[in-house]
Amino acid sequence: MLKISQLILTVILISIVTISCNPVGETVSEEKPLDDQLVNTTENIDLKKGDVLVLWGKMDASFLENNNIPSFRLNYNLSLDGKTIENSTVTMFAGNDKIINSTHEVRKEEKEEEEEQTENETSDDENNSEETPEEKPEKIVKSDWTFEQEVIQIPIEKDGKYTLDYKASSDSESARSMFTKVAVILRKK
Repeated sequence: MLKISQLILTVILISIVTISCNPVGETVSEEKPLDDQLVNTTENIDLKKGDVLVLWGKMDASFLENNNIPSFRLNYNLSLDGKTIENSTVTMFAGNDKIINSTHEVRKEEKEEEEEQTENETSDDENNSEETPEEKPEKIVKSDWTFEQEVIQIPIEKDGKYTLDYKASSDSESARSMFTKVAVILRKK
């Protein structure tokens, strides 16, 4: 009887800890779309010593070719009382780690085109057996992908109302596409 009550108590404690724990942190600033021509500013971010300000990037991209995601440079300046606390440039979307809220879908019209191409290639192969596999063009698969990815964690050393200025830029042609939308979300741990 004692072991059963201990087991129940343990399960309840684990459930409470799991439910109350927010691994990505509390949202400080909702999603703000980025424009490479503008500097975004979030003011009056109430942070305490020991908090960690976490910058998350959100990518919403359509018509990605072979899941090649454009990377961005995020220039940011964190200040307190008009004095710079941290100023740096970090890369956004360079890896595949720390991704959350991800949805990925291969575009349907691409699937249909692939099937048609496969059928055409089969009939062409029967008619032209001299063609080598090296001559076939690379298959391009287009997809839509939306996700959030942790960009950087900034430990806070002093209580106060902080200001964060930031701007993203990229040299990638696909980054400037009207089908690629990038945003920043601020959270604190």
